Amino acid sequence: MPSPKLVHATKTQALSAHLSDLAHKLGPGAKMPTMQQLSEQLGISVMTLNRALSELEAQNIILRKQGSGTYVSETLGQKSVALVYERHLIGATASPFGELLLSEAGRRAKDHDEKFSIYFSEPSTNGLPVHDDLIEDLKSRKLSGLLLLSQRGSAVQWLLKQKLPLVSLSYRPTTPFRVRIWHAQTAYLGACELARRGARKIALWVPAGVGIGRAMGEASFEELDSFRQALRESDLPFDEKLVYDLPNLTDDLKIGPSNQEQGLDAANAVFDPDNRENWPDGIVILDDMMTRGALTALSQIGVVPARDVQIASHTNTGSQTLFGYNRSLVFLEIDPSQVAEAMFEMLETLMSGETPENPVVSIAPTLVS
Repeated sequence: MPSPKLVHATKTQALSAHLSDLAHKLGPGAKMPTMQQLSEQLGISVMTLNRALSELEAQNIILRKQGSGTYVSETLGQKSVALVYERHLIGATASPFGELLLSEAGRRAKDHDEKFSIYFSEPSTNGLPVHDDLIEDLKSRKLSGLLLLSQRGSAVQWLLKQKLPLVSLSYRPTTPFRVRIWHAQTAYLGACELARRGARKIALWVPAGVGIGRAMGEASFEELDSFRQALRESDLPFDEKLVYDLPNLTDDLKIGPSNQEQGLDAANAVFDPDNRENWPDGIVILDDMMTRGALTALSQIGVVPARDVQIASHTNTGSQTLFGYNRSLVFLEIDPSQVAEAMFEMLETLMSGETPENPVVSIAPTLVS
């Protein structure tokens, strides 16, 4: 019987492709033919065969057991999903959202029998923009798809060039397929609810440097437009002076003061005891850590939420950031499990070779009052 014709860039690559097809036909856990059988059937030297099998073993397609033989991996066909994130998203000064999303992503992968790995988005030792471990696993083709929680331009561009299915969590269109938290709806619902509660001088506080704000050459941005719409519908005037630090709100991503520090600074600047006539009676805040910082400053000033000012704040399901304020604040709640689910569903569509119906999925908040 003539040996199969193997047409590929190199003999080893051709052999690897043929043996991979064989493994998939045999199925998980099946025993592969012996080295001698394969060498005779394919007319390939043992040395070339060994190189091909080593490559397949690195890809977790086969498993070689000393003294027993070569077997098809029990996890053959199992997708391997990696989450790439920046260190600053996890830690004492970061919003709990990063850890909550990480936990939900791991749970989601486990429920769907997918291997789940995490990597830092930071430069490697050889100058590439992502971590050495991620580079190594991409080279050995161990990964089926990527979830990206990084906005570093160099890392994003490098990962896109790897031609692997990729979904990011981003406000900005940094990748072709992404999930975003719909903060425009937070601004709208928050302003409407505060107006319903009687607030007549409503402010909007947005943390700077997170990618929310004017794009180059644009006069406005979605969150601000939605806030203004809510005021119009509530028959309230819009005063751009009540949008804290508006000139510095752009869609650029910058490293600066933490969101908690920005909240502290905003409260101290806005609630000046010598300028009480300009105090807002309502504030919509688009970040829970910014709210946390603001609450710290307000307590020092002597301003009491719900009594002196109504506050509507973004928060996350399961987060303890604003614990104890559920009776004095309006919460616009985002569920990290919905974010993780949306990212995985989009990624699995891409990994199956199909194109998602919508390239951008927006996760809206739920009003909890």
